[in-house]
Amino acid sequence: MPHDVTLLKTQKNDVFGTLSLAGLRPGEFDWCTKMVTRYDCGQTNYTISVLTHVVTGYFCEFWPSGGLNYSPGEERAVDFRQVVGGWYEIRNSLDTWVQCLKRELSAPDPWAALRKNSIERLNQSALVNVALRDAGKHTAASELQEANADLTREFPDLTGAVQHSLAALECVARDHCGDHATFGKLLERYPDLFPKPLDKGIEKVWGFASEMGRHLQEGRVPSKEEAELLVGLAMVCCTYLVRKIGP
Repeated sequence: MPHDVTLLKTQKNDVFGTLSLAGLRPGEFDWCTKMVTRYDCGQTNYTISVLTHVVTGYFCEFWPSGGLNYSPGEERAVDFRQVVGGWYEIRNSLDTWVQCLKRELSAPDPWAALRKNSIERLNQSALVNVALRDAGKHTAASELQEANADLTREFPDLTGAVQHSLAALECVARDHCGDHATFGKLLERYPDLFPKPLDKGIEKVWGFASEMGRHLQEGRVPSKEEAELLVGLAMVCCTYLVRKIGP
């Protein structure tokens, strides 16, 4: 049978107080037990107490003889600290883990934000693609998919994203009008293609997008924000044409 060295209720109450004083919410933590093995003088098994931050999985294990195994550490994902003395010293050493935990919980996570933005963009693109494919606009759907793929690359191809989005919009408009003119000419020839006065705004958007994606000039490339705006507008316009006006 393993030796039971789990914390007393009064000791857990001390931990509750430490978390509260540090501005953390004890309700976000949970206690469990774990069996560990030490080989100091042969092999000995122990049942220890483990405090876990439920959302993140960060933890603090209270090992026998005053050992603390915790994550996050000061400079590593997991650290182990041997504490000399009784519970008072252990409780003071717990502050190190609490400060490391607060640091990680409050730190921004730009990588997670990047992943979230990519997922949201791809989800939005998927909805538009469904609408286009249902309307039989498979080429336009493929072009918009490429545009969003260009934006979500590790090193975004901003010009490529604009070019693909322009191609998608032009493709849908040509198919609707039965006319193979450029999108700019289609706006002139078919004044009811978009509602007024939005058609004038879309015409200006097309001119700006053409400058950024087709009629390139040295040193003149779209910013990430401009490329995202143009791709987003192209997606909205494509969806409008296939849903509002019809295939």
